[in-house]
Amino acid sequence: MGFTSKCCAKTNLPIVHEGRGYDLLNEVVALLPNGTKVVGSYDGYGRVGGLSLIENEAGEFIWDSVKMVLRQHYAEEDYKDLPKSGNEKAQGHFMSDEFLDYCLEHGPFKNYKAYETAFRKLANW
Repeated sequence: MGFTSKCCAKTNLPIVHEGRGYDLLNEVVALLPNGTKVVGSYDGYGRVGGLSLIENEAGEFIWDSVKMVLRQHYAEEDYKDLPKSGNEKAQGHFMSDEFLDYCLEHGPFKNYKAYETAFRKLANW
């Protein structure tokens, strides 16, 4: 699998891989339906803190059920208390710095639709 990413379940801000240089959009808490919580840097390939969130130990695909929250916005919520993490349209990498700067400057998006609108306008796609 190539680059892939999600948006924060609470803020709808994009989660980018660690090489983009946007630490506030990279440090996450990943929550799984079984109660597992993983904290760390997102690598862009479905791993947080070195743990793969694409499939479980039994080889079952779990990526769609993973919920990610940017670390600075996480307030100890449980998996069931968070909405779904939307797909990050540029796979956590292929967007302009202008879009990421806008995300940091203007803070959380009201909803996933607001993220999509800003993405279309600023991500240079």
